[in-house]
Amino acid sequence: MSDICAAMKKLYSVIAFAAVLAATQAQAQGVRRLMLFAGDSTNADLKLQRQYLQSDSIGIVQRDIWIAVFADPRTFRRMYEHHGADREEFTLVLMRKDGTEQFRSEKPVPTKELFELIDSPPVPATEVGSTKSIKNQ
Repeated sequence: MSDICAAMKKLYSVIAFAAVLAATQAQAQGVRRLMLFAGDSTNADLKLQRQYLQSDSIGIVQRDIWIAVFADPRTFRRMYEHHGADREEFTLVLMRKDGTEQFRSEKPVPTKELFELIDSPPVPATEVGSTKSIKNQ
C-alpha cells in the first residue's frame, strides 16, 4: 500500500509541475511573471512580500503582473531548480514579458521599487556598451 501512495505522490508532483510549467509558459506571452519562492508558506519574508503586493493590487493589474507563489520545494522541486531558487530561503524572481529574467532578490521588495523597475525604459545594448567604454577610460 505504501508503494502505491509513494507512486501517487510522485505522479501528483509530476502533474503539478507540468501544470505550473504550462501555465507559466502560457502566461509569459503578454504578461510579466513575478515568482515568489520560499521553504514554506510561513516564511516571514514571503508573508511580507505578499503584504506589499496586496497593498497595491491595482498597480499589479495595471502592469500585467502574474504572481506565482511556490512554498513547497518538494512538490515544485523542478521550478526551484529551473529558476535557481533556494529551497529554504525566500527568493523573488521578476520576469519580463519576453520571458527573460529582469530582477532577482533574496529579500522582500516593496511594490514601489518593483514598479520603478518595470516602468523604467530598458537600456539599449548600444548604450550599455558605450557606457562601459566611457567608464573604462
